[in-house]
Amino acid sequence: MPSDRPSLRGDAWPLSASLIVSLAVAATIGLADVVYVLSVAGGDIGGRLLAVLPIYFIAAFIAAQLVFWLLRAGLRPFFGLGRNAHAVLAGLTFLAAGLLHYFESAGVQRVLQEQADSPAAQGGSCPPGLACTPLPEAGALRAAEPAVRRAAAERGQLNAELFALLMHDADAEVRAALARRADLPPELLERLAGDRHPAVRAAAAAAPRQSDEMLTRLAFDRDEGVRLAVLRNRGAPPTALDALAASASAEIRLLVAAHPRASEPVLQRLRDGSGDAAERIAQDRLRGGSR
Repeated sequence: MPSDRPSLRGDAWPLSASLIVSLAVAATIGLADVVYVLSVAGGDIGGRLLAVLPIYFIAAFIAAQLVFWLLRAGLRPFFGLGRNAHAVLAGLTFLAAGLLHYFESAGVQRVLQEQADSPAAQGGSCPPGLACTPLPEAGALRAAEPAVRRAAAERGQLNAELFALLMHDADAEVRAALARRADLPPELLERLAGDRHPAVRAAAAAAPRQSDEMLTRLAFDRDEGVRLAVLRNRGAPPTALDALAASASAEIRLLVAAHPRASEPVLQRLRDGSGDAAERIAQDRLRGGSR
């Protein structure tokens, strides 16, 4: 008499269980990688890695699933991917996440080596053309008055430790002075562009070495002083100028019209029939460019 109970076959493992196994392995290796980077590089690089941690989950999971189902479809008779499917999938996920960890770790080591070879890490850095004060001790600078810390941020000889110390200073004027330094490492300049205080963001927006991407982001800043600082930066890209050309502020429109990097589409955008000084300057520049 046939039994009503379903037979247990070798491939009866549910798909949901395979997904859980794959994600668990990828998550474990991803978290282990963050712990590793935090231990060797500190909170700066490790903190940024936390923002991209989901990539480990997604990339390792997709890669392992793709290879697993290709093997299951094409080589199942040879490998017998039935009850051992979970083990195979976990192994594939481990391999994919391990490769990601290897390449990411190599990149971290390269960044650390570049930082170690930089002038700021070796003997201190000084803005070009300035006679800098000697390299202070971190403890003494931390305990100094705000005026002393501002002076150090403006013209003090700084190494990597002191750059990091002043970048997290409680005084916004100290951080703003640091943002104006010509020798500030680019990654620190971009971080100061996201500072909570508008005076610091404005100083970062005025920096000639600020990236086009960051200047475009600052063009949408809620503080008008920051947006004006973007416009007074002669390196502001057309993408930032295009965003600011839509402003209702007469001062901002005027600065956009006179900006050396204002492209033809940006100038055309200022021709809105308002008849203001910005529109007249835009028309003159467009006529001059067509000759």
